[in-house]
Amino acid sequence: MRLLLATAAALALGACCHTPKAAPEAPVPAIDPASAEETAVEPAEWVPPVMPTPEEAAKASADAQAAAEAGVVYAGDAQKGASLTMKNGETLRIELESIPTAGYVWTVAEAPAFMKQVAEGGRPTNPAYQNLPGYTGGNHYISFDFQPVEAGTGSFKLTEGRPWETDEEPMDTYELTITVTE
Repeated sequence: MRLLLATAAALALGACCHTPKAAPEAPVPAIDPASAEETAVEPAEWVPPVMPTPEEAAKASADAQAAAEAGVVYAGDAQKGASLTMKNGETLRIELESIPTAGYVWTVAEAPAFMKQVAEGGRPTNPAYQNLPGYTGGNHYISFDFQPVEAGTGSFKLTEGRPWETDEEPMDTYELTITVTE
């Protein structure tokens, strides 16, 4: 049995690790440490970021939300299951909160044939903190912009989950009915 395992291991290593002999490489030149650029910040030079006050954080979030809603027909979590009407030529933005740093993202599962996706984006849910240097993780908004190519009525269905977990049910779903008038 040991011989069989040893043979199988040798064959496996030989199959995955075999590389043809290459021509000898030129020697790697030595780097003089005295001439190397210093890239690290000295601890005495580092200044921690200034944390925003709760009022500054609330204002930054409100400003970011206003910018996300500007110039578009906006549909967020409050419009889940709702019906909206828009005119041909306007842009519909569906924006939902997710945790992309943990792999959870929204995906458009169904869209009306008369709506063409023109953009996809994202932004932090708490920009005053999440835009600080070194900040990682946190929830984000994921947005999908659509423009109508003709008038009509139809439904959107979005699902939230990890794209690689294909056998799992979505963590959440979002449906929106849209009517486009001339």
